[in-house]
Amino acid sequence: MANLPSLSIWIFAWIFLFIGIASLVVLIVYSKYGREISVRLSIISIVFSSIFLGFGFHFLLLSWNL
Repeated sequence: MANLPSLSIWIFAWIFLFIGIASLVVLIVYSKYGREISVRLSIISIVFSSIFLGFGFHFLLLSWNL
């Protein structure tokens, strides 16, 4: 019998991935089209995107039993 992944971990993984990708898109759009460079917003976007993408990939690997 195959092990089924935990549904809650799988849902959290996709939520975290979407939040991380959205934060990364905000960083890219802001750095390309922003009128003034805000170091604070750039650092916050980098931190949020790295944390959420890291947890998202981690939860996906956990749900696939890897």
